[in-house]
Amino acid sequence: MPTALKKAVVEIKKEVVPNPVKARQITPREMEVLRLAALGFKNREIAEQLGVRPKTVETHRANIMNKLAFRNVAQLVRYAIAKGIIPIDAE
Repeated sequence: MPTALKKAVVEIKKEVVPNPVKARQITPREMEVLRLAALGFKNREIAEQLGVRPKTVETHRANIMNKLAFRNVAQLVRYAIAKGIIPIDAE
């Protein structure tokens, strides 16, 4: 295969298979919000427990979802279970 063609194939593969999104480190406060959210607490309830405003909790949740590249709460809960952040209750 000619060199120019090889380079073109490599460039096309880069466009088709982009670099995977890497999870960024979440802060200790975001970890606490993640734990409570994964346990099913509402933003208002989390805010009351942590002594902050509900808007602050919303911001933390948005940051968590962004940093970990999650699109929904189900992904957040699966992550929390997989990482041992919340227990699995067998009832």
